[in-house]
Amino acid sequence: MQFISALSIFAALSSSTAAANTTLKTAAFSSHPMKRVASPTLAFASSSIKRSFGISSSSVNMSTSTSTTEEKKTKPPMYNFYNSLSHSWIEQLTSEDPENLEKSLASGGRSSKSRPVYNGHYVNVRPTPLKNPKLVVHSPELSSELGFGIGEEENESFIKYFSGDVDGAFENIDMSDIVDVDDSGMKSEKSIETWATPYALSIMGKRYTNNCPFGTGDGYGDGRAISVGEILVPKDGKKEGDIIEYPKSASRYELQLKGAGQTPFCRGADGRAVLRSSIREFLASEAMHHLGISTTRALSLIVSEDGDTSNRPWYSDNNNARELPSMDDPRLARYDEKQRREIISQLAAQQKSDPDMMVQEKNAITTRVASSFVRIGHLDLFARRVEMLSMKSKDNKDIKQTSQYQELEDMMWHACYREYYNTAYAPYYEKKDAKSAALALLDGAMNNIAKMVGGWIRVGFVQGNFNADNCLVGGRTMDYGPFGFLDIYVSRCLC
Repeated sequence: MQFISALSIFAALSSSTAAANTTLKTAAFSSHPMKRVASPTLAFASSSIKRSFGISSSSVNMSTSTSTTEEKKTKPPMYNFYNSLSHSWIEQLTSEDPENLEKSLASGGRSSKSRPVYNGHYVNVRPTPLKNPKLVVHSPELSSELGFGIGEEENESFIKYFSGDVDGAFENIDMSDIVDVDDSGMKSEKSIETWATPYALSIMGKRYTNNCPFGTGDGYGDGRAISVGEILVPKDGKKEGDIIEYPKSASRYELQLKGAGQTPFCRGADGRAVLRSSIREFLASEAMHHLGISTTRALSLIVSEDGDTSNRPWYSDNNNARELPSMDDPRLARYDEKQRREIISQLAAQQKSDPDMMVQEKNAITTRVASSFVRIGHLDLFARRVEMLSMKSKDNKDIKQTSQYQELEDMMWHACYREYYNTAYAPYYEKKDAKSAALALLDGAMNNIAKMVGGWIRVGFVQGNFNADNCLVGGRTMDYGPFGFLDIYVSRCLC
């Protein structure tokens, strides 16, 4: 519902030609990515950056090295990953501007990790590395698909990077032969970009702001999930030295660390995940993939061994439910076997009890992977802001000249670019036909989300938090927190 509302607002305010030509009355800032260190100040503040949507910016050279064949055999660890970095979210979208950043720091408290974010599509934030990281499990299939070599997951650089130490992973490793080349032929060193994003919250079709710590909705976003890069991976048939271009000859993947530490959207929580819940996330996402259901994937699971811990609610020995009847219980004698199983299953469900104690658990980070993590909540956030302006304005033409409208339009185009390039982006972007693009995006999302939910029903999967912030525009299952599988199939019931 919020997705339809967001795109309807945008389509209604869009014209077929002029919308994307809006000139913003904001200061211009350098688009050159600044290398950052993981300091507390920079981790929760970002300078304003704007980059264009140029298609050519989404191509990379598979190798710019002129090294000999012998040297190529001894490339440093994570070389292919570093060489493949291509951050479209950073290039095409905007961070909060300095004025709103200062306002945010003042209202949220400069010593507080949690703060409101009033504008922009992302904030630059570095993950908080795990202490004593140890690889628990990884997906060899996905690792190969992303271009990692056999055994590379055991390397110290891999473990550091995907446990949050993104800067330390490349200490003392020479990647100087890897450069970015822009349209003019200028070369620049690749940079590691990490970011968290704001979005809106809706539950069962109802828009929420009241449980935001600031009461406005400006505090919702990735509270413990930090994106640590997008990569372009060449499709079959491409070889080293070729120029690869998305989506013609390369697939794009975004990698995100869940449990990577606090962000401005943490709402007072510690920003961590624990090993128990991370195992569930890893196993469930990979299981859903192999069941043929569209889902985010899990690349790796890394634990803090004898290091970082968090307190989480759990069940004491005294928290025992009453004993369930057995299949041969005399009280069930008048029912057939199928009915007895259903009754026992229903009684088990009714005996759900809440945790009654706190336990200390090891912290862990799961690296989840998808072509994008664009959510309905991303579009809805900027649509709400435009809608609020529209209610105050007498002339909708003025709306198109606002930064709020430009952010909504940019978000819409980026969703098209990442998820529906051939049907919603390529046919309309050059013509600036935003209305047609929005409608094509809506159509693609509708079909993919319906197919995804159909897959859930097929295997008895029940998603416990299918809200706007956990519903991907691409129609992919994500965020395996509260979920379950039905143990018994009942034809007259629908999950």
